[in-house]
Amino acid sequence: MSETQADCRRLPFLLTLLLALVLLGIGVSSPPRGLFGLDGAHWSRALIFAGGGILALAYADAFRSRCIRVYMSVALPMLALLCVAPLAATERAAWGVAESLWINAAIVAVLLLVFLHFSLHTMPSAWRRGLTPARSAILGVALAVVGALYWEFRGGGAVAVDKTLPLAADLVGITAGAVTFWLMMRHRLRGDAA
Repeated sequence: MSETQADCRRLPFLLTLLLALVLLGIGVSSPPRGLFGLDGAHWSRALIFAGGGILALAYADAFRSRCIRVYMSVALPMLALLCVAPLAATERAAWGVAESLWINAAIVAVLLLVFLHFSLHTMPSAWRRGLTPARSAILGVALAVVGALYWEFRGGGAVAVDKTLPLAADLVGITAGAVTFWLMMRHRLRGDAA
């Protein structure tokens, strides 16, 4: 694993995770107004996928770094709890589409945690050692893009016939999230001197 002492700095990771949660929260709870010819729904998607992109890059980085894996092992169960927290005040009979999405998000967070730890015993060590921050970023972007495509063609975005604008909003959000993660976690590139 190409881990350095810089990977173990908690504050940058916590700030990055907090920013991802803020972006997701804004995107889910209060869709912004239209801007630059795009309506609020597209801006909401961009914010959601920006937060998701940050989380995807952090998740991919966990395969490279033990410290980040520990941080993600704490963060993923907390994300799952945050997803099911809104359901505590809602009767099971009153659950609708939104509640199903929250449940699915919690399940995905738990499954990602299980896969992360299971894969450490099944993936070739040479592959994991070959990961660098840049390679893990590419892997994270790929994970986020796969998530966006799944959402569009199999998930909640399947109603619209023309997928061009929604997918463009997703990709803009993923790109913004990836750049944000890279900037906030750039101390990893300085190695042990950081």
